[in-house]
Amino acid sequence: MKAGNENMVRASSLSSLLVCGVVAAFGAMACNGAISGEGMTPTGNMTGSATGSGNPGTGLVPTGPGAGGSSGGVTGAGGAGTTASSDPGRISIHRLNNLEYDNTMMDLVGVPGMAEATFQPDEEGTFDNDADAFTMNDARYAQYFNAADTIGETIFSTPALQAKIVTCTPTAATDTCTATIITNFGLRAWRRPLTSTEISGLQTLAGSAITLGETPTNAIKQVVKTMLASPEFLYRIVFDQNPASLAVHAVGPYELASRLSYLLFSSMPDPTLFQLATPAAGSTTAQIQTDATLTAQVDRMLADPKGANFTNSFAGQWLGARTMQGHQVEPTAFPNFSEPLRAAMITEQLMYFDDFLTGTLPFTQFFTAQENFVNTALATHYGFGTPTGTAFQKVMNGSPARVGFMGLAGFLTQSSYSYRTAPTLRGKWILLFLLCQTIPNPPAGVPPLDMPNTSTDPLVQEENVRSRLEMHRQATACASCHATLDPIGMGLENFDAIGKYRTTYAPGVPIDSSGVLPSGETFQSLPQLAQIMADPAGKGMHLQQSTDCASQMMMTYSLSRALQDSDMPYLNQVRQTWSGQGWGLKPLLKDIVLNDTFRFRRGETATAATTTTSP
Repeated sequence: MKAGNENMVRASSLSSLLVCGVVAAFGAMACNGAISGEGMTPTGNMTGSATGSGNPGTGLVPTGPGAGGSSGGVTGAGGAGTTASSDPGRISIHRLNNLEYDNTMMDLVGVPGMAEATFQPDEEGTFDNDADAFTMNDARYAQYFNAADTIGETIFSTPALQAKIVTCTPTAATDTCTATIITNFGLRAWRRPLTSTEISGLQTLAGSAITLGETPTNAIKQVVKTMLASPEFLYRIVFDQNPASLAVHAVGPYELASRLSYLLFSSMPDPTLFQLATPAAGSTTAQIQTDATLTAQVDRMLADPKGANFTNSFAGQWLGARTMQGHQVEPTAFPNFSEPLRAAMITEQLMYFDDFLTGTLPFTQFFTAQENFVNTALATHYGFGTPTGTAFQKVMNGSPARVGFMGLAGFLTQSSYSYRTAPTLRGKWILLFLLCQTIPNPPAGVPPLDMPNTSTDPLVQEENVRSRLEMHRQATACASCHATLDPIGMGLENFDAIGKYRTTYAPGVPIDSSGVLPSGETFQSLPQLAQIMADPAGKGMHLQQSTDCASQMMMTYSLSRALQDSDMPYLNQVRQTWSGQGWGLKPLLKDIVLNDTFRFRRGETATAATTTTSP
């Protein structure tokens, strides 16, 4: 046989070896529990679309600032432990989403994962980290398998990358060096210590590679590829001795480290978290399981550059910045709109949220804070003075007409049509995503407000929308919903479909931005509307609804699953604690991390219902 053919046979054998290694890994997982939620229909709608029919508030009872309290055996927010009558909920086996996969691969081996750019899009529930929404199919797994093979080759063809894994010189599959490499890499790749059986199985895999002609070092390569294509890497798995038991018990220290890391970093634990998750000699608990350590880690991780992933992912979805990335703007209506301006709008939305998360502003000022974050492009768009330098700068009181989140150009643009404002959509977006209200679907047969193919018509682009909506509301089937949706949107009409301030429609028709909310409260402009939304004594209870909604959204994201009725005592508890802390978003995040529903879990019986009442 020719040497070339020998190499082909050898490569084919090693490929088969990789397949067998991965199959063996899947088999091992099957002995410890099934993948929960695979194939289920995603619930909720939190993609940021203003036109979505999802309902962030269905089935959740608002409790308001200071209301609620613990019930059902829930203990303090510090997580002192649950009682048998409490139900902290289950933890689904969680496939890494594309962002998490890319970040984890980069942190683990220093090679980009490219999942966001090339893999199948993630399924989405309320957020894109909803474990119950995720599925696995042949095509998706083929992408993971091929990526593991390609990345393994890249690592072992790059001396600096290989040296981070192969820290000694292996001479045989059973020697101490090979076991050490597998143990150390396995801890990081599978985010927990490997069992002796797992180490032995991977050594056997290395031995098979050596038998096929690989060097001991290249045998390690086959082990690395197998581990990167294994369910223990691709999934965040919480193992239970009895997965069907409903007994409440604490999340293990390594599982807790991963839960915290994927919440704040969207990636694997860093060395500090691994160290904190390792119990000291003779101890059965780890530092990470204490209140003081968890709160200190929230502070540390948000201050880390990777902490920006929390804002980019959570706020990017909740507040619509991701939607803004693909929002279409009609060039005939807005010739001055540009991609740099779009990027600036997205950056400002995220910086605005981050100022509430890491700064001193209370969330109760989310509608009223007179601050903007601008670069030259956005400052020019707003009509502010041009800032010095190229970085974004914080501007206070830039314009008396532009206040709070509703005055941000990114929000105003993403909640508009491509060619004109859409007061109904703007109002619906605020009600859905900042107040978590239930919005019924429109009745069947309602004609569209604009005729098709009119987006380039200048008369439609500059039309008096208020008069059009008043005619639309004359239809009985439309009146009740539009009475709720339109007032907030009409209060924003002084801002066009890319968030630029204006006082008239063409040709010079004055804009009327006044309105009456269903509660009877009246306003003449955005600043007055914002004050109503932030009034703790307001008839419409909008401030209470907004704080309730913020806590609901953050807990949903933190738990990586839709909320259920059993979560309500915990959510109420978080709200009650938060109400006494000045309404900062970081204290809210800490309250959720310390809560029993984040730190404890139960199993799930085979017949357990999967229907939720989540957002």
